[in-house]
Amino acid sequence: MAYSAFNLARVQSDFGITVQTGLNVFGHIPPVSVDSAVAMWLVHKRGLATTINTEKARSEMLIAPLLAEAWRVGNGRISFYSGVAFDVDAATELTSVCDFILGYPPQLDTVTAPVMMVTEAKNEGIMGGLGQCAAAMVAALRFNRTRTPEITTVYGCVTDGEGWKFLRLTGTTLEIDTAEYLIAEPDRILGVVLNFVGLAPAAPVAA
Repeated sequence: MAYSAFNLARVQSDFGITVQTGLNVFGHIPPVSVDSAVAMWLVHKRGLATTINTEKARSEMLIAPLLAEAWRVGNGRISFYSGVAFDVDAATELTSVCDFILGYPPQLDTVTAPVMMVTEAKNEGIMGGLGQCAAAMVAALRFNRTRTPEITTVYGCVTDGEGWKFLRLTGTTLEIDTAEYLIAEPDRILGVVLNFVGLAPAAPVAA
């Protein structure tokens, strides 16, 4: 069974998760300047990705480039995975491929210390992807308990490339940020992503 089989209600019932909404959880995080070449790429490809309007186009043209920019800025302090299997617990159906995962190093061919799970929104839109993302976050938290117990909070994001909705899971409490960050402001998105992996600037910095 895939993470995509979960909706938010099932995540709550199967794993005892309490959901908190209506919170501006990450609004205080300062932006980080995206490299000019990446920023230009996003400007030029945004319209094309929207016109093609497929998950693959949005992934290749908008989502992956911005997450890869976070990896570049991390300079060895971030691991980055795309389309990898993340099978944690078959008994509770926490298995299958995850769209994107960011974590701590080392960068290997398998996930070692997941911190952020990124889910591409499907036809149901961003809100419809919250359950899939939350299930992957639960899996990451369980994975870390036995391998990297110092990671007690896992973050998530559901995105269609245009909008980015961020989440935070600590214990059994899942916080869903009320804000939706837009690709038109990639510096804000990059700042949040870097904050999640422990690279939080005190003030806006140039990448």
